Amino acid sequence: MSFEGFKKETFEFLMELTFNNNIEWFNLNRKRYETFVRDPLRALTAELMPAALDIDPNLNPSVNSSVSRIRRDTRYSYDKSPFRNHMWIAFRYLGTSVSEGCALYFEITPTDYSYGFGFYAASTEFMQAYRKRLLADPHGFLAMAHELEANGYGYSADPYKRDHYPDADADLKPYINVKSFAWTKHFNDIGSLIEPSDIKDRLVHDYDLARPMYALMRSVIESI
Repeated sequence: MSFEGFKKETFEFLMELTFNNNIEWFNLNRKRYETFVRDPLRALTAELMPAALDIDPNLNPSVNSSVSRIRRDTRYSYDKSPFRNHMWIAFRYLGTSVSEGCALYFEITPTDYSYGFGFYAASTEFMQAYRKRLLADPHGFLAMAHELEANGYGYSADPYKRDHYPDADADLKPYINVKSFAWTKHFNDIGSLIEPSDIKDRLVHDYDLARPMYALMRSVIESI
């Protein structure tokens, strides 16, 4: 199955699931999920995989493992809704979790989509090493950051309320005074995902722009 874009039924299913988040409804609509959500995401993942592995040959090459499961793990959550109303692709290392691993990702919801690279919740150990690296070469980092921003990426971060680095370069503070981060592009127009769509080519292009910053992040991980 080649990927030409999603169907409008993809987002109709996710929206309906939002208001019918129960096992009975899902079982009645399982075929819709497989046809319009799971299978297109797997097809897109398969076509993106060569580009992802070209950026980092050590990423997990499994297509199925790179696509999120729609069933939620509710064991430790107050929210007992059994299903997600959003899905994602995450190219990451084998054995790393989506919550803490460094990933190239693409995510769809009923109304919008986003993609980029980074962390959902970076570990404290990584963030300490990351800040140390940035403080050692602020000008090199800022050059890469500004290049990404010039190409439409935003620095999506969970900032500290208090300034933990009062002596740091003012331009660097927004990047280091954070608990976790990712570089992202966000879009409200899901119409651009409906076939025929250029999203695969855009992802390949924009993931390629991430190479220098992604390499920095991987080098920090490998230094720990």
